[in-house]
Amino acid sequence: MSGSGKWILISNILLFMILLIASCSNKKSTEEVTKDLDTISSWAATAHMVGDAWIRKAVPTNYAKQTLKTTQEQLQKETDNLSKLSIPPNQQQSLLKPIQQLKYIVDQMSLAVEKKDRSAIATQIKQLSTQEQTIRRLAKSAGEKP
Repeated sequence: MSGSGKWILISNILLFMILLIASCSNKKSTEEVTKDLDTISSWAATAHMVGDAWIRKAVPTNYAKQTLKTTQEQLQKETDNLSKLSIPPNQQQSLLKPIQQLKYIVDQMSLAVEKKDRSAIATQIKQLSTQEQTIRRLAKSAGEKP
């Protein structure tokens, strides 16, 4: 085999390896996005359940406060995880915007519990439901194969 033939073969092998690594990396990112969104969805459901229970006076105020605080911390952790993934900026923004809205709603829920304002919690739960659906759709679409 001539010298240029070897270089063509080597460059084709390198190109194949780069494409293979990129393919595996994208699959890993997709799996991580799906996992993070599933976790976020679970924490949103937790906030929803504790909010509903608090409105019905089925859980103490301190329990609701602590659960919502933990939810906020976990949502921030998952947001940080998503921010670190190597995904295109426009896709990252599409993921982070609804999560930021979710975090804002949970923050408003915490304030409402602090003020013992059950009607405000009911309003926030309605908004939370919308964001939960958005997050579930994002998780489903992230898990679908292109």
